[in-house]
Amino acid sequence: MKTNDYDPIANLYDIYVPATFDIDFFLNEAAKSGGEVLELMSGTGRVSIPLLEAGVKLTCVDISAESNTILREKLAQKGLQADVYQMDVCELDLPRKFDMIIIPFHSFAHITSPQDQRKALGRIHKHLSPGGTFICTLGNPAARKQAVNGQLRLIRTYSLADGCILLLWTLEDFSAEDPQVVEAMQFYEEYDAGGVMRSKKLMELHFRLSGRDEFEELAAAAGFKVKSFYGDYAWAEFNEESSPFMIWVLEAAG
Repeated sequence: MKTNDYDPIANLYDIYVPATFDIDFFLNEAAKSGGEVLELMSGTGRVSIPLLEAGVKLTCVDISAESNTILREKLAQKGLQADVYQMDVCELDLPRKFDMIIIPFHSFAHITSPQDQRKALGRIHKHLSPGGTFICTLGNPAARKQAVNGQLRLIRTYSLADGCILLLWTLEDFSAEDPQVVEAMQFYEEYDAGGVMRSKKLMELHFRLSGRDEFEELAAAAGFKVKSFYGDYAWAEFNEESSPFMIWVLEAAG
């Protein structure tokens, strides 16, 4: 499996991912659980911090050492407490089980092979308490693939301190080896107030556009059954043609 390395751009992540559209969803779902929650692929804490501030007892896991460092710094600054582990989800091995496990922001797609996805789901199942809930979020392939066209495009311009700006460019195309895998290059350009480039970083990104049937079969084989299935973070019914996301709420069966 090709691993997406966020370490070089971890210090930029909070700038170019200011998203909050899914926070209320996870706050509501965590409140239903009422127990310990494990957040996988937690990054710099975009979802973790609101959960902790709401009183959720949370453990965080991410493979990126730099992202974990930033998260720990945020926790210290805010006086919050959470165990933070550096670990590959496919090798998940923690000393306890959890009432709920979540993977926000469609990050499960970063596991690009069905074999590794199956392995990750198996490890997740082993870390759930009996009857525990696993929430896995994915993009809807029908919607997401529309932006995959092999063309370089400017995603957005972000304002930084002292009049500086950050430009995020991306180029996405389908893998020649597996048409369900998208191979992307993301370029991060920082310019000062005079328009002079201060730095440029390149990140290679790989993700899988898993279809509904494919993921459901993998989940069932790992011992999960579907509790709920939504097309967005407002708990809307999934529509294969128009829903932006696939939000799986699964239960550990047996």
